[in-house]
Amino acid sequence: MAQDNIVVGVDIGSTKITVVAAQGTSTGSRFDNIEILGFSEVLVPEGAVINGSVENIMQVGDAIREALHEASSRSDLDIGVVNVSFSGSHVRVSAQSDGVIRPTSSTGDEVTQKDVDQLVDDMYRAKTEANYDVLHVLPMEFVVDSSMGVRQPVGRTGIKLGGHFLIVSANNQSIQRTKKSLLEADSHLKFDKMIYAPLATSLAVLDEGEMKAGIAMVDIGDHTTDLVIYYDGIIRHIASFPIAGRHITADLRTGCGIQLGNAEKLKKEHGVAISADVPLNIEVLVNFLAGRAPKQVLKKNVALIIEERLKEIAAMVYAEILKSGYEENLIGGIVLTGGTANIPEIEILFEKVTNMPVRVGLPERLAHTAKADAVSNTSYSTAIGLAWAGIKSIDPRIKSICKPPVNLSAPLREPITQTKPKELKKVPKDDGSFWDRIIGRKDDSIGDY
Repeated sequence: MAQDNIVVGVDIGSTKITVVAAQGTSTGSRFDNIEILGFSEVLVPEGAVINGSVENIMQVGDAIREALHEASSRSDLDIGVVNVSFSGSHVRVSAQSDGVIRPTSSTGDEVTQKDVDQLVDDMYRAKTEANYDVLHVLPMEFVVDSSMGVRQPVGRTGIKLGGHFLIVSANNQSIQRTKKSLLEADSHLKFDKMIYAPLATSLAVLDEGEMKAGIAMVDIGDHTTDLVIYYDGIIRHIASFPIAGRHITADLRTGCGIQLGNAEKLKKEHGVAISADVPLNIEVLVNFLAGRAPKQVLKKNVALIIEERLKEIAAMVYAEILKSGYEENLIGGIVLTGGTANIPEIEILFEKVTNMPVRVGLPERLAHTAKADAVSNTSYSTAIGLAWAGIKSIDPRIKSICKPPVNLSAPLREPITQTKPKELKKVPKDDGSFWDRIIGRKDDSIGDY
Protein backbone atom coordinates (compact mmCIF):
# COMPACT_ATOMS: atom_id res chain seq x y z
CA MET A 1 0.00 0.00 0.00
CA ALA A 2 1.25 3.54 -0.73
CA GLN A 3 2.33 5.19 2.49
CA ASP A 4 1.87 8.91 1.79
CA ASN A 5 0.54 10.76 4.83
CA ILE A 6 0.46 7.50 6.83
CA VAL A 7 1.50 7.67 10.47
CA VAL A 8 1.84 4.84 12.99
CA GLY A 9 1.40 5.50 16.71
CA VAL A 10 2.81 3.11 19.34
CA ASP A 11 1.45 3.72 22.83
CA ILE A 12 3.46 1.98 25.57
CA GLY A 13 1.07 1.69 28.50
CA SER A 14 1.42 0.07 31.89
CA THR A 15 -0.70 -2.94 30.91
CA LYS A 16 -0.66 -3.07 27.10
CA ILE A 17 0.92 -1.90 23.86
CA THR A 18 -1.54 -0.18 21.54
CA VAL A 19 -0.74 0.50 17.89
CA VAL A 20 -2.73 2.51 15.34
CA ALA A 21 -1.82 3.09 11.70
CA ALA A 22 -3.72 5.98 10.16
CA GLN A 23 -3.78 8.24 7.12
CA GLY A 24 -4.85 11.85 7.04
CA THR A 25 -7.85 12.78 4.91
CA SER A 26 -7.91 16.39 3.78
CA THR A 27 -10.12 19.09 2.39
CA GLY A 28 -7.75 21.32 0.49
CA SER A 29 -4.57 21.84 2.51
CA ARG A 30 -6.17 20.99 5.85
CA PHE A 31 -6.44 17.52 7.39
CA ASP A 32 -9.94 17.22 8.84
CA ASN A 33 -10.08 13.53 9.67
CA ILE A 34 -7.92 10.44 9.79
CA GLU A 35 -8.72 7.06 8.32
CA ILE A 36 -7.79 4.08 10.51
CA LEU A 37 -5.85 1.57 8.41
CA GLY A 38 -4.72 -0.88 11.07
CA PHE A 39 -4.73 -1.34 14.83
CA SER A 40 -3.75 -3.77 17.56
CA GLU A 41 -3.69 -4.16 21.32
CA VAL A 42 -1.26 -6.56 23.02
CA LEU A 43 -0.96 -7.10 26.78
CA VAL A 44 2.45 -6.78 28.41
CA PRO A 45 3.50 -9.11 31.24
CA GLU A 46 2.95 -7.92 34.79
CA GLY A 47 5.84 -5.69 35.88
CA ALA A 48 7.28 -5.17 32.38
CA VAL A 49 6.04 -1.56 32.48
CA ILE A 50 5.66 0.13 35.86
CA ASN A 51 3.95 3.50 36.20
CA GLY A 52 4.35 4.00 32.46
CA SER A 53 8.12 3.39 32.49
CA VAL A 54 9.65 0.41 30.66
CA GLU A 55 11.37 -1.93 33.11
CA ASN A 56 11.80 -5.16 31.14
CA ILE A 57 13.16 -4.31 27.69
CA MET A 58 12.83 -7.82 26.22
CA GLN A 59 9.24 -8.36 27.34
CA VAL A 60 8.14 -4.94 26.10
CA GLY A 61 10.06 -5.45 22.85
CA ASP A 62 8.29 -8.76 22.27
CA ALA A 63 4.89 -7.13 22.87
CA ILE A 64 5.70 -4.24 20.49
CA ARG A 65 6.81 -6.72 17.82
CA GLU A 66 3.56 -8.66 18.13
CA ALA A 67 1.46 -5.46 18.10
CA LEU A 68 3.25 -4.08 15.02
CA HIS A 69 2.87 -7.40 13.20
CA GLU A 70 -0.86 -7.50 13.95
CA ALA A 71 -1.41 -3.87 12.88
CA SER A 72 0.68 -4.45 9.74
CA SER A 73 -1.36 -7.51 8.80
CA ARG A 74 -4.63 -5.60 9.16
CA SER A 75 -3.43 -2.63 7.13
CA ASP A 76 -1.17 -4.24 4.49
CA LEU A 77 1.58 -1.84 5.57
CA ASP A 78 5.29 -2.38 6.03
CA ILE A 79 5.76 -0.42 9.26
CA GLY A 80 9.22 1.12 9.58
CA VAL A 81 8.67 4.54 11.20
CA VAL A 82 6.53 5.23 14.27
CA ASN A 83 5.60 7.90 16.78
CA VAL A 84 5.98 6.54 20.31
CA SER A 85 4.65 7.67 23.68
CA PHE A 86 6.47 8.13 26.96
CA SER A 87 4.96 8.61 30.41
CA GLY A 88 5.47 7.72 34.05
CA SER A 89 6.17 9.13 37.47
CA HIS A 90 9.71 10.04 36.34
CA VAL A 91 8.41 12.79 34.03
CA ARG A 92 8.92 16.34 35.30
CA VAL A 93 7.12 19.50 34.17
CA SER A 94 8.41 22.95 35.11
CA ALA A 95 7.63 26.51 34.05
CA GLN A 96 10.67 28.51 32.90
CA SER A 97 11.38 31.77 31.10
CA ASP A 98 14.17 32.96 28.85
CA GLY A 99 14.93 35.69 26.35
CA VAL A 100 17.49 36.81 23.78
CA ILE A 101 18.67 39.94 22.01
CA ARG A 102 18.10 39.30 18.33
CA PRO A 103 21.60 39.56 16.77
CA THR A 104 20.50 41.14 13.47
CA SER A 105 17.68 43.23 14.85
CA SER A 106 17.14 46.92 14.70
CA THR A 107 14.23 49.03 15.76
CA GLY A 108 12.35 48.38 12.53
CA ASP A 109 13.07 44.66 12.07
CA GLU A 110 10.21 42.19 12.42
CA VAL A 111 10.53 39.02 14.46
CA THR A 112 10.84 36.05 12.12
CA GLN A 113 9.88 32.39 12.48
CA LYS A 114 13.61 31.62 12.54
CA ASP A 115 14.00 33.84 15.62
CA VAL A 116 11.19 32.01 17.42
CA ASP A 117 12.50 28.56 16.50
CA GLN A 118 15.99 29.49 17.67
CA LEU A 119 14.64 30.64 21.04
CA VAL A 120 12.73 27.36 21.42
CA ASP A 121 15.78 25.31 20.36
CA ASP A 122 17.85 27.06 23.03
CA MET A 123 15.36 25.88 25.66
CA TYR A 124 16.39 22.26 25.07
CA ARG A 125 19.54 23.16 27.03
CA ALA A 126 17.41 24.21 30.00
CA LYS A 127 18.69 23.25 33.43
CA THR A 128 17.04 20.06 34.70
CA GLU A 129 17.69 17.43 37.31
CA ALA A 130 20.77 15.25 36.93
CA ASN A 131 20.22 12.41 34.42
CA TYR A 132 17.17 14.14 32.94
CA ASP A 133 16.66 15.25 29.33
CA VAL A 134 14.32 17.94 28.01
CA LEU A 135 11.93 16.30 25.53
CA HIS A 136 9.27 18.99 25.02
CA VAL A 137 9.39 22.79 24.96
CA LEU A 138 5.85 24.20 25.06
CA PRO A 139 5.57 28.00 24.67
CA MET A 140 2.74 29.61 26.61
CA GLU A 141 3.31 33.25 25.69
CA PHE A 142 6.07 35.42 24.28
CA VAL A 143 7.55 38.81 25.17
CA VAL A 144 8.66 41.29 22.49
CA ASP A 145 10.51 44.22 24.01
CA SER A 146 8.04 45.58 26.61
CA SER A 147 4.98 43.81 25.16
CA MET A 148 3.94 40.97 27.47
CA GLY A 149 1.52 38.13 26.81
CA VAL A 150 2.18 37.98 23.07
CA ARG A 151 0.53 34.92 21.55
CA GLN A 152 2.20 35.13 18.12
CA PRO A 153 5.45 37.14 17.98
CA VAL A 154 6.22 36.63 14.28
CA GLY A 155 5.72 39.92 12.44
CA ARG A 156 6.08 42.14 15.49
CA THR A 157 8.94 44.61 15.67
CA GLY A 158 11.40 44.54 18.53
CA ILE A 159 14.93 43.88 19.66
CA LYS A 160 14.31 41.60 22.64
CA LEU A 161 12.47 38.30 22.23
CA GLY A 162 11.53 36.19 25.20
CA GLY A 163 9.01 33.62 26.29
CA HIS A 164 7.40 31.67 29.11
CA PHE A 165 7.54 27.92 28.55
CA LEU A 166 6.47 24.61 30.00
CA ILE A 167 9.48 22.29 29.98
CA VAL A 168 8.77 18.55 29.94
CA SER A 169 11.78 16.43 30.91
CA ALA A 170 12.21 12.73 31.61
CA ASN A 171 14.75 10.41 33.17
CA ASN A 172 17.19 9.55 30.40
CA GLN A 173 17.58 5.93 31.57
CA SER A 174 13.82 5.39 31.27
CA ILE A 175 13.83 6.97 27.81
CA GLN A 176 16.78 4.78 26.77
CA ARG A 177 14.88 1.68 27.87
CA THR A 178 11.94 2.77 25.71
CA LYS A 179 14.26 3.16 22.70
CA LYS A 180 15.90 -0.20 23.38
CA SER A 181 12.51 -1.91 23.55
CA LEU A 182 11.74 -0.54 20.06
CA LEU A 183 15.07 -1.89 18.81
CA GLU A 184 14.28 -5.21 20.48
CA ALA A 185 11.02 -5.30 18.51
CA ASP A 186 12.72 -4.48 15.18
CA SER A 187 16.37 -3.49 14.75
CA HIS A 188 15.41 -1.44 11.66
CA LEU A 189 12.57 0.43 13.36
CA LYS A 190 12.86 4.21 13.50
CA PHE A 191 10.79 6.79 15.30
CA ASP A 192 9.84 10.23 14.13
CA LYS A 193 8.52 11.73 17.38
CA MET A 194 8.56 10.75 21.04
CA ILE A 195 5.58 12.41 22.71
CA TYR A 196 4.41 12.66 26.31
CA ALA A 197 1.31 10.45 26.35
CA PRO A 198 -1.20 13.01 27.78
CA LEU A 199 -0.30 15.49 25.02
CA ALA A 200 -0.95 12.87 22.36
CA THR A 201 -4.22 11.87 24.00
CA SER A 202 -5.48 15.45 23.96
CA LEU A 203 -5.04 15.57 20.17
CA ALA A 204 -7.39 12.62 19.84
CA VAL A 205 -10.20 13.57 22.23
CA LEU A 206 -10.34 17.38 22.13
CA ASP A 207 -11.41 19.63 19.29
CA GLU A 208 -9.90 22.98 18.44
CA GLY A 209 -12.95 24.88 19.69
CA GLU A 210 -12.58 23.36 23.15
CA MET A 211 -8.84 24.09 23.24
CA LYS A 212 -9.57 27.70 22.31
CA ALA A 213 -12.40 28.17 24.81
CA GLY A 214 -10.58 26.48 27.70
CA ILE A 215 -10.66 22.81 28.63
CA ALA A 216 -9.11 20.40 31.13
CA MET A 217 -8.38 16.93 29.79
CA VAL A 218 -8.15 14.25 32.50
CA ASP A 219 -6.70 10.90 31.43
CA ILE A 220 -7.32 8.28 34.13
CA GLY A 221 -5.03 5.43 33.19
CA ASP A 222 -3.97 2.32 35.05
CA HIS A 223 -1.23 3.75 37.29
CA THR A 224 -1.50 7.52 36.89
CA THR A 225 -4.06 10.26 36.30
CA ASP A 226 -2.84 13.01 33.97
CA LEU A 227 -4.18 16.54 33.59
CA VAL A 228 -3.60 18.88 30.63
CA ILE A 229 -5.17 22.35 30.60
CA TYR A 230 -5.67 24.27 27.35
CA TYR A 231 -6.70 27.90 27.05
CA ASP A 232 -6.71 30.07 23.92
CA GLY A 233 -5.50 27.01 22.00
CA ILE A 234 -2.32 26.77 24.08
CA ILE A 235 -1.21 24.23 26.68
CA ARG A 236 -1.12 26.13 29.98
CA HIS A 237 -0.70 23.51 32.68
CA ILE A 238 0.29 19.84 33.02
CA ALA A 239 0.08 17.66 36.13
CA SER A 240 0.17 13.99 37.04
CA PHE A 241 -1.10 12.09 40.09
CA PRO A 242 -0.02 8.58 41.19
CA ILE A 243 -3.61 7.39 41.77
CA ALA A 244 -5.71 5.85 39.00
CA GLY A 245 -7.58 2.75 37.85
CA ARG A 246 -5.29 0.19 39.47
CA HIS A 247 -5.99 1.73 42.87
CA ILE A 248 -9.72 1.20 42.36
CA THR A 249 -9.02 -2.43 41.50
CA ALA A 250 -6.82 -2.82 44.60
CA ASP A 251 -9.60 -1.34 46.75
CA LEU A 252 -12.06 -3.89 45.37
CA ARG A 253 -9.62 -6.73 45.99
CA THR A 254 -9.25 -5.72 49.62
CA GLY A 255 -12.86 -4.73 50.21
CA CYS A 256 -14.33 -7.86 48.61
CA GLY A 257 -11.62 -10.33 49.63
CA ILE A 258 -10.91 -11.54 46.09
CA GLN A 259 -7.92 -11.78 43.77
CA LEU A 260 -6.71 -8.82 41.71
CA GLY A 261 -7.84 -10.31 38.39
CA ASN A 262 -11.31 -10.93 39.81
CA ALA A 263 -11.42 -7.37 41.10
CA GLU A 264 -10.52 -5.94 37.69
CA LYS A 265 -13.25 -8.02 36.03
CA LEU A 266 -15.73 -6.97 38.72
CA LYS A 267 -14.90 -3.31 38.12
CA LYS A 268 -15.34 -3.56 34.35
CA GLU A 269 -18.49 -5.68 34.32
CA HIS A 270 -20.42 -4.45 37.36
CA GLY A 271 -18.83 -1.18 38.46
CA VAL A 272 -20.65 2.16 38.54
CA ALA A 273 -19.47 5.53 39.82
CA ILE A 274 -22.65 6.52 41.71
CA SER A 275 -23.84 4.15 44.44
CA ALA A 276 -27.07 5.91 45.45
CA ASP A 277 -29.29 4.22 42.86
CA VAL A 278 -27.83 0.72 43.20
CA PRO A 279 -30.29 -1.61 45.02
CA LEU A 280 -29.15 -3.19 48.27
CA ASN A 281 -30.19 -6.73 47.38
CA ILE A 282 -28.30 -7.41 44.12
CA GLU A 283 -25.49 -9.93 44.51
CA VAL A 284 -22.67 -10.79 42.11
CA LEU A 285 -21.04 -14.23 42.18
CA VAL A 286 -17.24 -14.12 41.89
CA ASN A 287 -15.24 -17.28 41.12
CA PHE A 288 -12.25 -16.16 43.14
CA LEU A 289 -10.40 -19.47 43.70
CA ALA A 290 -10.46 -22.80 41.87
CA GLY A 291 -12.21 -25.50 43.86
CA ARG A 292 -14.00 -22.98 46.06
CA ALA A 293 -17.63 -21.98 45.97
CA PRO A 294 -18.20 -18.60 44.24
CA LYS A 295 -18.08 -15.62 46.56
CA GLN A 296 -21.18 -13.47 46.94
CA VAL A 297 -20.46 -9.77 46.60
CA LEU A 298 -23.06 -7.03 46.95
CA LYS A 299 -23.17 -4.78 43.90
CA LYS A 300 -23.93 -1.89 46.27
CA ASN A 301 -20.61 -2.43 48.05
CA VAL A 302 -18.77 -2.53 44.72
CA ALA A 303 -20.31 0.82 43.78
CA LEU A 304 -19.48 2.36 47.18
CA ILE A 305 -15.82 1.34 46.93
CA ILE A 306 -15.48 2.69 43.39
CA GLU A 307 -17.30 5.90 44.24
CA GLU A 308 -15.03 6.78 47.17
CA ARG A 309 -11.82 6.33 45.20
CA LEU A 310 -13.19 8.29 42.24
CA LYS A 311 -14.19 11.11 44.59
CA GLU A 312 -10.58 11.27 45.75
CA ILE A 313 -9.29 11.42 42.17
CA ALA A 314 -11.84 14.09 41.24
CA ALA A 315 -10.90 16.17 44.30
CA MET A 316 -7.20 15.96 43.38
CA VAL A 317 -7.94 17.06 39.84
CA TYR A 318 -10.13 19.96 40.97
CA ALA A 319 -7.55 21.15 43.50
CA GLU A 320 -4.91 21.18 40.76
CA ILE A 321 -7.22 23.12 38.43
CA LEU A 322 -7.73 25.72 41.17
CA LYS A 323 -3.99 25.82 41.79
CA SER A 324 -3.30 26.43 38.09
CA GLY A 325 -5.36 29.63 38.20
CA TYR A 326 -7.34 28.70 35.06
CA GLU A 327 -10.61 27.54 36.64
CA GLU A 328 -12.57 30.59 35.49
CA ASN A 329 -11.21 30.21 31.94
CA LEU A 330 -12.31 26.61 31.42
CA ILE A 331 -15.56 27.22 29.56
CA GLY A 332 -15.45 23.69 28.16
CA GLY A 333 -15.07 22.17 31.61
CA ILE A 334 -13.48 18.72 31.88
CA VAL A 335 -13.06 15.91 29.35
CA LEU A 336 -12.42 12.47 30.87
CA THR A 337 -10.58 9.74 29.01
CA GLY A 338 -8.50 6.64 29.74
CA GLY A 339 -9.73 3.18 30.63
CA THR A 340 -11.28 4.24 33.94
CA ALA A 341 -13.47 6.77 32.10
CA ASN A 342 -15.49 3.78 30.87
CA ILE A 343 -17.03 3.33 34.33
CA PRO A 344 -20.73 4.25 33.97
CA GLU A 345 -21.80 7.61 35.48
CA ILE A 346 -18.22 8.77 36.09
CA GLU A 347 -19.01 12.11 34.46
CA ILE A 348 -21.88 12.65 36.93
CA LEU A 349 -19.55 12.07 39.87
CA PHE A 350 -16.93 14.48 38.51
CA GLU A 351 -19.61 17.12 37.92
CA LYS A 352 -20.74 16.83 41.56
CA VAL A 353 -17.19 17.14 42.94
CA THR A 354 -15.92 19.90 40.64
CA ASN A 355 -19.15 21.79 39.81
CA MET A 356 -17.89 21.93 36.22
CA PRO A 357 -19.37 20.52 32.98
CA VAL A 358 -17.90 17.09 32.25
CA ARG A 359 -18.02 14.73 29.29
CA VAL A 360 -16.29 11.45 28.47
CA GLY A 361 -13.94 11.93 25.52
CA LEU A 362 -13.68 9.37 22.75
CA PRO A 363 -11.37 9.73 19.73
CA GLU A 364 -12.66 12.49 17.46
CA ARG A 365 -12.53 13.11 13.72
CA LEU A 366 -12.28 9.50 12.51
CA ALA A 367 -13.40 8.67 8.98
CA HIS A 368 -16.41 6.36 9.25
CA THR A 369 -15.19 2.82 8.63
CA ALA A 370 -15.48 -0.53 10.40
CA LYS A 371 -11.93 -0.15 11.64
CA ALA A 372 -12.77 3.26 13.10
CA ASP A 373 -15.66 1.70 15.02
CA ALA A 374 -13.24 -0.85 16.51
CA VAL A 375 -10.90 1.83 17.92
CA SER A 376 -13.51 4.40 18.90
CA ASN A 377 -12.97 3.92 22.62
CA THR A 378 -10.75 5.34 25.32
CA SER A 379 -8.23 2.46 25.10
CA TYR A 380 -6.98 3.71 21.71
CA SER A 381 -7.02 7.46 22.44
CA THR A 382 -3.26 7.88 22.95
CA ALA A 383 -2.25 5.77 19.95
CA ILE A 384 -4.67 7.72 17.74
CA GLY A 385 -3.28 10.96 19.17
CA LEU A 386 0.23 9.81 18.24
CA ALA A 387 -1.00 9.33 14.69
CA TRP A 388 -2.53 12.82 14.72
CA ALA A 389 0.83 14.21 15.93
CA GLY A 390 2.36 13.12 12.64
CA ILE A 391 -0.33 14.92 10.65
CA LYS A 392 -0.92 18.17 12.55
CA SER A 393 1.13 20.28 14.93
CA ILE A 394 0.40 20.41 18.66
CA ASP A 395 1.50 24.07 18.53
CA PRO A 396 1.59 25.56 15.00
CA ARG A 397 3.53 28.60 16.23
CA ILE A 398 6.75 26.57 16.31
CA LYS A 399 8.30 23.95 14.03
CA SER A 400 7.90 21.18 16.62
CA ILE A 401 7.31 20.67 20.33
CA CYS A 402 9.61 17.63 20.26
CA LYS A 403 13.31 17.26 20.74
CA PRO A 404 14.83 16.35 17.35
CA PRO A 405 14.76 12.53 16.99
CA VAL A 406 17.83 10.32 16.86
CA ASN A 407 18.38 7.20 14.79
CA LEU A 408 17.52 4.21 16.94
CA SER A 409 20.30 2.19 15.37
CA ALA A 410 22.90 4.74 16.45
CA PRO A 411 24.68 4.33 19.83
CA LEU A 412 22.17 5.00 22.58
CA ARG A 413 24.65 6.63 24.92
CA GLU A 414 24.65 10.39 24.54
CA PRO A 415 28.07 11.86 23.73
CA ILE A 416 29.73 13.75 26.56
CA THR A 417 29.63 17.47 25.98
CA GLN A 418 31.22 20.35 27.79
CA THR A 419 28.31 22.69 27.02
CA LYS A 420 26.82 23.95 30.26
CA PRO A 421 23.05 23.91 30.64
CA LYS A 422 21.29 27.23 30.37
CA GLU A 423 20.55 28.88 33.69
CA LEU A 424 16.91 29.82 33.20
CA LYS A 425 14.54 31.84 35.26
CA LYS A 426 11.80 29.78 36.86
CA VAL A 427 8.28 31.13 36.78
CA PRO A 428 7.15 31.64 40.42
CA LYS A 429 4.83 28.96 41.74
CA ASP A 430 2.67 28.97 44.83
CA ASP A 431 3.83 27.08 47.92
CA GLY A 432 1.23 24.35 47.60
CA SER A 433 -0.60 25.39 50.76
CA PHE A 434 -3.95 25.20 49.00
CA TRP A 435 -3.17 21.66 47.81
CA ASP A 436 -2.13 20.75 51.35
CA ARG A 437 -5.43 21.98 52.75
CA ILE A 438 -7.57 20.17 50.16
CA ILE A 439 -5.70 16.91 49.58
CA GLY A 440 -2.83 16.69 52.04
CA ARG A 441 0.93 16.65 51.64
CA LYS A 442 2.11 16.56 48.01
CA ASP A 443 3.92 13.42 46.89
CA ASP A 444 7.29 14.70 45.64
CA SER A 445 7.89 11.48 43.75
CA ILE A 446 5.77 12.72 40.85
CA GLY A 447 7.87 15.87 40.45
CA ASP A 448 6.95 19.45 39.73
CA TYR A 449 3.50 19.96 38.29
